[in-house]
Amino acid sequence: MTRALSFLVLGACAHGIPASAPEPLPPAHATAVDTSPKARPRMVPPEVYLRAYLTWFGGLAPLDVQARAKGKQLFDAWDDYLNALGLPDYRLDLPRQAQTNSLMLATFGRLGEALCVRAAEHDLHRAPAARSGSAGPRSAAQRREESIEQRVVFAFEPARAPSEAQFAAGFDVLHRTFLGYPAKLAPDDRIARFYQLYQAVAARHVRKQPLTADETAWAAVCAALVQHPETELY
Repeated sequence: MTRALSFLVLGACAHGIPASAPEPLPPAHATAVDTSPKARPRMVPPEVYLRAYLTWFGGLAPLDVQARAKGKQLFDAWDDYLNALGLPDYRLDLPRQAQTNSLMLATFGRLGEALCVRAAEHDLHRAPAARSGSAGPRSAAQRREESIEQRVVFAFEPARAPSEAQFAAGFDVLHRTFLGYPAKLAPDDRIARFYQLYQAVAARHVRKQPLTADETAWAAVCAALVQHPETELY
């Protein structure tokens, strides 16, 4: 019986079964995507952020960061800031900060300002000495290249009172360092806004010491990028 049924099916297929007309696809419907944030921005764990500081500012050891931050009264007592950074202090039985708060952000910002000023002093104000082991006379271009290679943060040759195009070239170096991508991929007004910051700081520090107006302005741009939301939060 089963074999007979199979022959009937094969016979029907041999004679052909007319195909039905295809049904049109339903019209496309736009699907709304909710891209609103579902949680408040948070900081990465403080150890990760401090490790980023150590990398950005020349692979320093933690004690080196402490020494740079404490210089010239930029930090009065380093230990007082550890808990503000969210780190635990097991000597006093103080737990780790579980939530991001404004005090943590302000403390990281203070540390960033101190390190940016020290980087400007090292890279821009006091040109690093030529690398040891080099022999023979060097051209001005070679000396400039060696100097840039030894810089920690400001790995470019800044122009004095730069135009916006000259500023953009140096700003792109800092933008890649702290935010991790070229400045041309940022919002359209970012370079112009930071250039305005540069000009405003330079204008207010014409007669200031020990850094020049341009060096102080670059330190301010550095500090602004270190404290940028794209750097601190996720």
